[in-house]
Amino acid sequence: MFPFSPKRKEIFPQVSVIIPAYNEENSIEKKVRNTLELEYPQDKMEILVGSDGSTDKTSEIMSNLSNNKIRFFDFKQNRGKTAVQNDLVKESKGEILVFTDAASFLSPDSLKKIVRDFADPRIGCVGGKMLFMDLDRNLTTKSQGIYWRYESKLRELESRLGSLIGVDGPLYAVKREYYLPLESHIISDLLTPLLVLEQGKKVILEPEALVFEDPTYESTQEFKTRRRITVRGLVGLANYPRLLNPFRHLLLSFQIFLHKIVRWLVGPLILINLLSTICLSYSGLRAFRFLLVLYMLFFMGAGFGWITEHLGIKSRILTIPYYFTLVNLAAMMGVIDFLKKKQAVTWTPVRK
Repeated sequence: MFPFSPKRKEIFPQVSVIIPAYNEENSIEKKVRNTLELEYPQDKMEILVGSDGSTDKTSEIMSNLSNNKIRFFDFKQNRGKTAVQNDLVKESKGEILVFTDAASFLSPDSLKKIVRDFADPRIGCVGGKMLFMDLDRNLTTKSQGIYWRYESKLRELESRLGSLIGVDGPLYAVKREYYLPLESHIISDLLTPLLVLEQGKKVILEPEALVFEDPTYESTQEFKTRRRITVRGLVGLANYPRLLNPFRHLLLSFQIFLHKIVRWLVGPLILINLLSTICLSYSGLRAFRFLLVLYMLFFMGAGFGWITEHLGIKSRILTIPYYFTLVNLAAMMGVIDFLKKKQAVTWTPVRK
């Protein structure tokens, strides 16, 4: 009823662009040039790139690109994205810290757009809007497009509360004074905005700060990515249980529980519901038999979707059951990994 409305104003504070990279030889030069071409005063921007123990030509390429505007740090050990971000922040000087990925490319005015929100002193963190490219390639990419429209709408609504609980890793900005270093096994684009909210500042989405990224083209890689995101998210929240305390953070804990935890538990909840439906279908009530038929049709559609995806056949009607089953099965495996106390710290690029 009373949405949070940021007081935007064109400002040009000192900005540090933080770019962690691991085996990004195919994109790192393009990324650096993309960043240099942003519409922002060059004397107000510094670029820090950190190689996380890359084993390809990333470090060699960056060594040739380094100059007074670009500072390159060649970390020899593969420690994970969050560890590299922490180290680069220590070396940075900007009032605003802008985090972006090596395989993601910003629109020319994205930096101006994301920084203008910090003219409002109530705001501590701003997320950019990610757009996927080349979504018509196959069923996996089409499915990601549908899912992302749904996720983007949720984030727009959360932003109206001034309480966006997750930002897109390819582009988000934090006011230096509210940035808190995280342990290397913590997923930064989830916990960083949550910790800003805990400090009493607003976190919002800037819909005009655009970042472009290729989708994951293969179902196996998308499965691994979703599984990894789930276990890292659960590990992160387990390290900060106070965020889930409704007596300390009523709205925030409510959002985290519904937007994150319940979503990760959709797979187990569906299994319980399916088993209940099977048992109740023997009671003679037609409603449960009908529901069971719907379940069977849905999962058959998911199975056919998997087959058509591997055969290279595009089928729009199978998109939703296929991707819904894929991401929730991956999330369920992530929950199991969490219960087994597994952690995903290091990273491997999946987009080529």
